[in-house]
Amino acid sequence: MKPIGSGALKVSVIYAIVGSLWILLSDLVIGFLVSDPFLRGKLEVIKGWLFITITATVLYHLTKENNRILNEREASLRKQNEEIAATYEELYAAEEELRHQFDELVTQESVINRRNECLAALHEAALILMQERAVDELLQTVVKKMMSLSGAQYGYIYLLDEAKQVMKPKVIEGFPPDSIHQSVRRGEGIIGKVWTSESMIIVPKYHEWEGRLKGHPYDLLRTGVGLPLKVKDEVVGIFSMNFTVEHLIGDEERRTLESFAELTSIALGNAYLNTALQQSQSRNQALIDALPDLIFRFDQQGNLLEFRSGSDFEPYIDMTPNLGRNVQEFLPQAIAQKYKEHLVQSFRSQSTQYFEYDIELEGTLKWREVRMMVCGANDAIAIVRDITERIEMERKLKYLGLYDRVTGLYNRASFEEELDRINQNGQFPVSIIACDIDGLKLVNDTLGHQAGDELLMNAAQLIRSCFREHDLVARVGGDEFAVIVFDQASDEIEMLCHNLRQQVKLFREENTQIPISISVGLAERQQPEQNMREVFKAADDNMYREKLHSSQSTRSAIVQTLAKAMEVRDFVTDGHADRLQDLVVELALAAGVTESKLSDLRLLGRFHDIGKVGIPDHILFKPGRLTDEEFEIMKRHCEIGYRVAQASAELAPIADWILKHQEWWNGQGYPLGLQGENIPVACRILAIVDAFDAMTNDRPYRKAMNRSEAIAELERCAGSQFDPDLVEIFKNLVEN
Repeated sequence: MKPIGSGALKVSVIYAIVGSLWILLSDLVIGFLVSDPFLRGKLEVIKGWLFITITATVLYHLTKENNRILNEREASLRKQNEEIAATYEELYAAEEELRHQFDELVTQESVINRRNECLAALHEAALILMQERAVDELLQTVVKKMMSLSGAQYGYIYLLDEAKQVMKPKVIEGFPPDSIHQSVRRGEGIIGKVWTSESMIIVPKYHEWEGRLKGHPYDLLRTGVGLPLKVKDEVVGIFSMNFTVEHLIGDEERRTLESFAELTSIALGNAYLNTALQQSQSRNQALIDALPDLIFRFDQQGNLLEFRSGSDFEPYIDMTPNLGRNVQEFLPQAIAQKYKEHLVQSFRSQSTQYFEYDIELEGTLKWREVRMMVCGANDAIAIVRDITERIEMERKLKYLGLYDRVTGLYNRASFEEELDRINQNGQFPVSIIACDIDGLKLVNDTLGHQAGDELLMNAAQLIRSCFREHDLVARVGGDEFAVIVFDQASDEIEMLCHNLRQQVKLFREENTQIPISISVGLAERQQPEQNMREVFKAADDNMYREKLHSSQSTRSAIVQTLAKAMEVRDFVTDGHADRLQDLVVELALAAGVTESKLSDLRLLGRFHDIGKVGIPDHILFKPGRLTDEEFEIMKRHCEIGYRVAQASAELAPIADWILKHQEWWNGQGYPLGLQGENIPVACRILAIVDAFDAMTNDRPYRKAMNRSEAIAELERCAGSQFDPDLVEIFKNLVEN
């Protein structure tokens, strides 16, 4: 209770003092003033009444004051109670807040512990990564750690195959390796979806997911998560985990997964980079080992620091025990000076220097190309390549650009370049002599291009020998030559042409194997402004007029020469041609052929194989059976013989027969595959008598048959190779 307030106490005290004073004073008054007992009695009554009145008044005021004080105290207590209640509520709220904060601290402690575990796992994985250990070990660690941290029952990493068509398992934890898909395509399961979307995918109810993989182990899964592993923004693998219970993946776990995925991606990137570097180093080393080049490494003063000889580079200097020598000590002075000059230039300009030099080795001149480049603060390498073949090829190409390959004379390009030069400088007098070899095409077609080249070389030597050294002699076409003669008068030019004709005639008389004939035409530059190409055209026209007069006789001479060559090269017994002529005529008469055809039939019997002069000896005289390739070459003798016959006025009438004399009755012959009556009768007659004479005379590969055996063979082939009616006529002719 609150004590009586100061106001009520003061009133009570005042009333008590006043009453006491009044009683005291009344006692004194009564004692001194009133001696009458009656008055004294009355005064006692009055004094008692006054006392009671004063006391009542005091008590009233005291009670009123106390009530007021009690009300104030009650209000104060009520206010204090309300304040206490408010304070209690505040204390309760503070207690709840403290409890909540405590719970948060506990949760944060769990999170911090988990983060510490994740950081420790990441640290361990990072240590593995920094120690450059096998990437397989890192991937295995990542999967195991994340399964341990997340409580997953299954974890794996799939990597993109080399063809980039499917994902294949690399690390498997929890699943039996033989129970999972060994390859996953885009869009299949979590792996395929992550591959397609290139982002994290979480499947909370995997067993109800339409995209899940089917099979026993996959039916047990309830939650799945997958993250892409990227290298250079390209998905190269998938990291995934599965839970057999529904598992909520929060933000913290998501961030942890992403951190592990990023670390794994770095590891894969490093692994791929390391593999690429190793492959690159291996390729570079293989390239260096395969290089045919010589490699020097010098310091700035030209001292040899390192040396490597190329795979095909001749070791013309023994460098191995002599490192430290100056370039002047092992290379000729002039060459060493080149090396030093370019070394200085390399260090000065920091650019690659190129130079070439030649060096004599074992009596042979070799060419070298050097590429020199700085590779350090005080060293440079020089790659020395043998370019001898290239230099020789360039010289050869340059030679071929100026000279004819077969004859060694200037070619058409050189000839025309000289014409242009003369046109520009107006040189005068200048003459052109055009020459053409008669019958070259016939020789090429019959005897082959080797014989034609020999004819060309003989003609070139003859023409070159008839002119001065500074006169330009060129081969300007297949069988055409031209000579530019400088500073000669007209009569002197005519004498040169006459001398050339005489030399050709003399050569033809001394060399009868292939008759050579050259047609010649002359033209002179009449005035300095005349175009040399017009002069050449005039000489060419004059040459062709002469060629028209001699071409037929030349071809006839060549044909006669070929005929003699056929006789010399004939591999059958002596008298074969004569026997054929007689047998052909007898069978033709028996078959009713008119006598006007008999002379042509005799020619056919003699010259039907003239085309064999164009067949190589190793095929023509081969004792055994011909191969398919050799037989194809042998079959060409019909066409060669046809071209030879067409070039001769005497043989032209039988050219068609020579072409078709190897055709068979059943169409299996060559070269046209004619059949039956489409084959000229002369060819059918020749086929029978030629086969009969061949069978009844010795050949290099067999002995002769008797007539009966030969006739039996003809009958066996009648209707296939031979005309059956003519075989029957020939049989009767032989028997009679």
